[in-house]
Amino acid sequence: MKHSRRDRVRAWGLVASSVLAACAGDGAVTLLDASTPVDAQVATDARPSTEVDAGVAPGGIAPEGALDGERAGADGANELALDPESPAVVRIDVAPDEHVTFFLTFDGAGGGIELEVLRWDGARAVSLGVTDAGPELRTLAVFDPSEPRTFWARVTSDARTLPATLAITRVPFEDGATCELDCARLLQLPLPNDPARDGYATSASTVFRYQYGRRDLLMFLRHAGRRLVSLGMQPFVPEDLSQWDGRTPGEDVGAPRHASHQRGKDVDLSLYGLDGRSEWRSYCTVVRTDRGRECVPGTISGYDGFANAVFFGDFFATGRVTNCFLDQELIGETVSGADEALTAELVAEELLPMYADGAHLQHWPNHDNHIHVRVSEAEGSTFAIVAEGAVEPP
Repeated sequence: MKHSRRDRVRAWGLVASSVLAACAGDGAVTLLDASTPVDAQVATDARPSTEVDAGVAPGGIAPEGALDGERAGADGANELALDPESPAVVRIDVAPDEHVTFFLTFDGAGGGIELEVLRWDGARAVSLGVTDAGPELRTLAVFDPSEPRTFWARVTSDARTLPATLAITRVPFEDGATCELDCARLLQLPLPNDPARDGYATSASTVFRYQYGRRDLLMFLRHAGRRLVSLGMQPFVPEDLSQWDGRTPGEDVGAPRHASHQRGKDVDLSLYGLDGRSEWRSYCTVVRTDRGRECVPGTISGYDGFANAVFFGDFFATGRVTNCFLDQELIGETVSGADEALTAELVAEELLPMYADGAHLQHWPNHDNHIHVRVSEAEGSTFAIVAEGAVEPP
């Protein structure tokens, strides 16, 4: 049965209460990008060791000694002596207009070395994210625009005693749908403080060192997330942007996961289903061709063209999107959904032609389970939306 627009808007509100359970709870499933060959997959990061707090409590600055073994961190390099018997705990207090990156480096493959970031919620330290995969480095980032906030980086080694360096970098940052300055700067996507408020979540397949994007793309992503959850929609799940060094994710281990995703201009995002959830899953029966995985015509199942049209419209409205990649079968459903979203006043009329112009949504194999969004690398805060020459394969 086809759901009406009103029914689907109501359903968004009904699923909002289950957001945290779906995105960060114990029942989360491992979601791997099916467009990546199995032999190109790399070790993925661990899930948070504790449940993400759903509230933003008052009292963002923790009392001294709130976490056992804490030491004050300094901007720049903090030298650590990792010891299996005693985690290194580094504390910093962060202003609401500061994006902070914790970047841990060490010698070797890194097995058993874990970087965890915790946030003071007004009463306790709550784990936001854990990374324990990959050679020679660990990286996590935070941003809390609500008020000054205490964060900790906790580093553990389960088997070795070795030196390490934790670099702490603060960069001015603000949310918004437009970027005016330093827009090409590569920054790590901040861990969501609360998926139900920030509008995006991590999954068991998230590789944090592959979540570095241009400042403007991170702003657009966060802006879309906050708008969608304000409508009662569930958080979406971003996966790969670029490596920490701006190269294609997977190059650090000799197994690139994409043809592009360089310099932070690309991001892969989960799609919305008719059940209200935004998870990495295929929305059709697929066939393998010499180009890759493609939907069999007429086999779409569970895809919500209306919700995804609302979702994509937030990126189109920035004036910075050059290309998006999606399976052609899903594009047709999205074009129909955009008409419905226009009627519901959730998509602006001037955006409507972009859904069917063959550039802002164009077919590419292996995109039956996510959308690939690409932003312009041209300078300037606003300009006419254009495709920049030959299309770079995603």
